[in-house]
Amino acid sequence: MKLPSLLVLLVLLGTVQAKPKHKEREKENSRLVLTESGQLCHFPFHHARMLHHTCIRRGKHGPRPWCSLTENYDKDKLWSHCVEGHKVTDHCENNPCEPRGVCKSTLRGYNCICNEPYAGKDCKKDKCFVEKLQKYFEPKEKWLRYTPPILEECMCHEKGQVCKAIIGKHCAHNPCLNGGHCIKHREDLICGCAQGFSGERCEINQHETCYQGNGTSYRGTANVTATGTACLNWDSDVIQHEISSYSIKHAQGHGLGSHPYCRNPDGDTQPWCFTIKNEILTWEHCLIPSCQQLPASTSPPQTNEPKPTTQFVSSVNTSDTSEVHKDLTQGLPADCGMTFRKSPSVALRIVGGLVALPASHPYMAALYIRDFFCGGTLISSCWVLTAAHCLDRRPSVNEISVVLGQSLFNTSDQRTVTFPVQKYILHEGYSDETFQHDIALVKLQDIKGSCAQFSQFVQPACLPQSKSITSAQYCEVVGWGYQYEGADQYAVFLQEAQMPIIPDSQCQSPIVHGHKILPGMMCAGFLEGDVDACQ
Repeated sequence: MKLPSLLVLLVLLGTVQAKPKHKEREKENSRLVLTESGQLCHFPFHHARMLHHTCIRRGKHGPRPWCSLTENYDKDKLWSHCVEGHKVTDHCENNPCEPRGVCKSTLRGYNCICNEPYAGKDCKKDKCFVEKLQKYFEPKEKWLRYTPPILEECMCHEKGQVCKAIIGKHCAHNPCLNGGHCIKHREDLICGCAQGFSGERCEINQHETCYQGNGTSYRGTANVTATGTACLNWDSDVIQHEISSYSIKHAQGHGLGSHPYCRNPDGDTQPWCFTIKNEILTWEHCLIPSCQQLPASTSPPQTNEPKPTTQFVSSVNTSDTSEVHKDLTQGLPADCGMTFRKSPSVALRIVGGLVALPASHPYMAALYIRDFFCGGTLISSCWVLTAAHCLDRRPSVNEISVVLGQSLFNTSDQRTVTFPVQKYILHEGYSDETFQHDIALVKLQDIKGSCAQFSQFVQPACLPQSKSITSAQYCEVVGWGYQYEGADQYAVFLQEAQMPIIPDSQCQSPIVHGHKILPGMMCAGFLEGDVDACQ
């Protein structure tokens, strides 16, 4: 049997060899670090969907340690290299902000990051919460309140809300939802909501306790995920890159706004939200019952692992070829390559890659082989495509396991499913010296007549229909690998990045790769460095 001489970037570029046990990373407290700019690092800071508490070496500013000077590097792009070992006075030593806030030391003093509903230098003042608007207001901040027929201007005082009646006029067009009434004051449109509704446009239903169908119409106030994690506000600057496809123009139609309530703007199986969990930006389905009492989870069930029976296949006959072709074509879903992205695309602006959100790459497979692992791509229910160099030591199938649906390195959860291996086939032209034809097929051991059950977190990728390379300018690379030159451990979370495809004429240039590029190979990456796949 001849395996196709094609390069599947999602497999080969995302393939890494690694020790199966990830080193336990100590969780350090935020510390004071001076930078070359003369400013202090801002800890923690958001970058590439991760929350960082120390200087990092990944990305285009590495491998020298660097940090963000603001809370959100991806938004502000303010950074500097770290000056380690320089003693800085800690103005937060006496915890002046506790228990209502968190203290952030500066070079000349401190700032308090106050928890809701507190404000002020030492978080000793109270904000005002307006239930009809589902919003907090700072002391001395003003807003308009409309309880038909009375329109009032309100201000937040230390002792609560103080309001006075003002005059308005009815709106020419009523933008208020769910039976709300509109009144205009100067250039502002104010909604007076019917009983049980709130929000700037009365879009929030305070009595909606379950979701209909898949929940795209859900407008209730549930704000906790199925694992008990609090949801982020939809207007949080941490997730603005992620929800750009929903846009401000269509936000109201999706039920999004300045609130943390669960919604379903992308037609998922049920309402969900973004959240920060284990220092990582992620998303989860919400803890809301279906009005029809339908099962809420789409996670694949865990399976019992039968004993594998077949070993490595070095050569195959015609009947084996027919078997492979039959297995590859049977049981595939109508649309291969299905992904379930909460963010529309991998951001090119994130140099060095970023953490992949759950279900963004449901074709990704993790192959654990003896004391290392490789990446692979699920191409049908029972077959995984991987690199031949992962198997060139001819391990016994008893020493191999394949995990589908995995996001965390060497970690299983309710979304993952583990398979033993029945056999594997290396390309007969594979060379461990030149790495030509570096491709292999791995067959999963079927369980009760079937292998992988497709779900939101387990889906096959599409194979090309011909040997010709498309004219695409960019490709996507996914995997668990080193994140900067000289790193001593692999990424805990699945990483994703986009990189340009390099034309053959440029790649085969003597100053690039020259004669190392053989027929069937292609190049992708940045010649000047930046993000790349592991070598």
